[in-house]
Amino acid sequence: MKTTPWEVDEKIFTDAYVAGFFYGDGSLVAILEKQTSKYLRTYRPRIRINFTQSLKHSKMLEKLRNYLGAGSVHKHSSHEMAELVIQDRVEISKILKRILPHLVLKKNQAVLALEILSLMGENICTNRISEKNYNKILNCIKKIRNLNSKSGGKRNIDSFNPVTTSH
Repeated sequence: MKTTPWEVDEKIFTDAYVAGFFYGDGSLVAILEKQTSKYLRTYRPRIRINFTQSLKHSKMLEKLRNYLGAGSVHKHSSHEMAELVIQDRVEISKILKRILPHLVLKKNQAVLALEILSLMGENICTNRISEKNYNKILNCIKKIRNLNSKSGGKRNIDSFNPVTTSH
């Protein structure tokens, strides 16, 4: 397998380059993850950043992970793809703040994600987030989902009341 020069040259990485790569082959995902019944709220807000590439370019994602200092690379041979997944809230916040000045089209998603992370603060448990902030988080998630072309509108988060619904 022949390698292209940019795959092996880590000097190419800058925050502006990462912002461009994020625009082309990255995504910012905002989801509501179902929690067990021991929690007051049925749904937990989650933010995730993904960068995807063909499996043959997985080394590039490893180098990107090293540059960003976060995430893990997963290889999916059945789909011939690899992805760098970043789920840690502190790391996501740092990365988004670094690339935000260079973002254009995904800037609104990044700003909303930073707002969510700020509203969540250090709270690991959604029970510790005030009702007012939790509702603001839900509103931001809805806005991100509507801005993301493939996920917008597929599942309307207003179809349940995550504050009072229990299972």
